[in-house]
Amino acid sequence: AIHGHAILSNNTCIHVSFVYRLCNREARKSLWDELSHCAGKNRNEPWVVLGDFNVTRFGSEHASSSTITKAMMDFNKAVLAAELEDLMSTCRNWQWFKSLGDTYAHFHPPGISDHSPITIQVRAMQQYRGRPFKFLNHWSNDDRFLNVVAQEWGKVFTGSPLIVIHKKLKILKAHLRMFCKRPDSRLVDLRARLNIVQQQLQGVVADTGAFDLERQLRRELSEAARDEEAFFKQKSRILWLKEGDSNT
Repeated sequence: AIHGHAILSNNTCIHVSFVYRLCNREARKSLWDELSHCAGKNRNEPWVVLGDFNVTRFGSEHASSSTITKAMMDFNKAVLAAELEDLMSTCRNWQWFKSLGDTYAHFHPPGISDHSPITIQVRAMQQYRGRPFKFLNHWSNDDRFLNVVAQEWGKVFTGSPLIVIHKKLKILKAHLRMFCKRPDSRLVDLRARLNIVQQQLQGVVADTGAFDLERQLRRELSEAARDEEAFFKQKSRILWLKEGDSNT
C-alpha cells in the first residue's frame, strides 16, 4: 500500500492509503497487518483506504453466491480490526473510510481499463441542532391549544407566503413545546395527589372542599389517561414505521 495525506480547503487533513494486492491469500496477510498499524496511527483523524484488494467481503459483491471464503473472512477481520466502514457510493463499494462525516464516493466509467477512477466527495459534518420538532397528537385535547394556534397564526408577518408560513410555524412551535410532553409523568403526579386527598376524606370530619378537589382530580386523571393512551399509540406507530418489516 502507498500512504499519504491530503489537505482540504478548510485545512482538514485526511490520510489516504492506496491499496493493490495480489490474488493470493497468504500474500495479503501482510497488507492486513499494515492496515491495522495505520489504523492505530490515524485513530483520531480521517482516513480513507481505497484501491484493488483482489478480494471482496461478501460473495454477492462479485457473484450471486453467498459463500464466504477464508480470504473473505481474513478481509472482514482486517476491516473490523481497523475500525473501517463502507463508504456510501453511487456505484460499487470497493473503498472504506473512517470518521469522514457526510461523505460518499463516485465511480467513473472505466474506459478501456478494468479499474474505475474514483472521486471522493467530502462534506463537513453538520452541527447538532437539537431534536427536530415533533407534534404530539394529545396536544389538540388541551383547552389552550386552539387559543394558542389562533393567537399565533393571527399575527402579521412580512415576506413571501412561504416565508410568512415559516415564521408562523416557528413561533407556534415555541409555544407548543411548553405543553406537557410526557402525559405519563403527569399521570403519576395526579394519582399521588388523588391518593392524598382520598386519605383525607377517610377522616372522621371531611372537608367540603376536599370533595370538590377529589372530583377535579378524578376529571384531570381521566383526561391525563386519555392523553397517555394517545401518546403511546402515536409513539408505537412511529416505532413501527422505523423498525417494521413492511409486512414482508
